[in-house]
Amino acid sequence: MTSKYGIANEIIADIASRSQQHNLDAADAQEATLVMLVQALKETRGRDYTRGVLQYEIDSLGSGGVYEIARGGGHS
Repeated sequence: MTSKYGIANEIIADIASRSQQHNLDAADAQEATLVMLVQALKETRGRDYTRGVLQYEIDSLGSGGVYEIARGGGHS
């Protein structure tokens, strides 16, 4: 069984590969993907949930890793 982080890692690897195939900067494609994912999450879970996830990640930027911990408010 694949985890949600496993799926995300596969997508990230695919972005890098596809970017290279099309002579695009991988960081630019990652940024575009982040923007589109934020919009998709906002449509799926709503503005407040999305804001909470983003704020948690901003607050955790220097922590060095991805941890499966309770974020409060249903974020995981």
